[in-house]
This record gives sequence, C-alpha cells and structure tokens, in this order.
Amino acid sequence: MDRLALFLVRLMMITLGFMAASITAGVALALLTEFITLQEAGRLSQAGLDFGLVIGALGFASLVGYVAFFPALLVIFYAELTKRRDWLFYALAGGIIAAAAPFLVAVILQPAKQSQLDFALMMTAAGMMGGIVYWLVAGRSAGHWLPSAREKVNAPPSEEF
Repeated sequence: MDRLALFLVRLMMITLGFMAASITAGVALALLTEFITLQEAGRLSQAGLDFGLVIGALGFASLVGYVAFFPALLVIFYAELTKRRDWLFYALAGGIIAAAAPFLVAVILQPAKQSQLDFALMMTAAGMMGGIVYWLVAGRSAGHWLPSAREKVNAPPSEEF
C-alpha cells in the first residue's frame, strides 16, 4: 500500500479513535456526575434504550469532544510523529487534557470549592478512560504510516539535479 493510502487510513483511524474516546469520556462523566445513574442505565424501555440515557450520554460526549478537540489534536500530532504507542502516555494525556478545563476555570474565576475539586477529579478520570479507549482504537499503531529507519537506510539514493 502506498504512503497516501496509509495516511488516509490512519486519518480515519484517528477520527474513529477520537470519536470513541469522546463517547467513552462522555458516558463516564455522565455516570460519575450521576446525571445518569446506574439504575437508569439498567432500566431499559421496550424500545431498547431509554431516551434520557442516550441524550445525556451524547450530550456529555459532544461537550467532551468540543472541549478536548484542539489539545487532543496536538497530543495526537506529537504521538504520531514520535511513534508513541504506550497506553500510559494516552491515559495521562487524556487525564491532563480533561483536568485542564475545570482547573483553569476554578483558578481564574474564583477560589476552588470542594464540589469543583470533585468535578475536576471526575473529569480527570473520564479523560483517562477516553485516552485508553483512543489507545485501543488508534494509539497502538501510531506512526505506522511513517517510513521506518530500515526503509530509510535501504532506500535507493535520490538523484539531485
């Protein structure tokens, strides 16, 4: 497969990984904040899923995706270029990205209260879960589209004019 096709497949994997991580972090945040309780999640309607459960989870997932998009883009770009493939890197990066937003709001606007600290910890946990899911979907193969050192050594010399 040529480099362009590998690059396009990689972009699709990154997009799917980010979407899966956002949904995971959104559902985790909805459960951790008790916006959706486990009793509600266990109580399915006749149609299959409770409407409030789906709307709440997707609402939190879209919020997570919106807040984390640009910082996650920088982390993904760094991970792709450096070929970082360890799960701990993605879990810590997800936690840091998720903790940054409420931490900055709490520090800038007012002194931190206990409820804000609890929410920051919940955000951090949800971000770490999202980072691990991103690693499962796309992070394990970070940088595969880049040429390896072996390919660079065995490449024929280029002719310069």
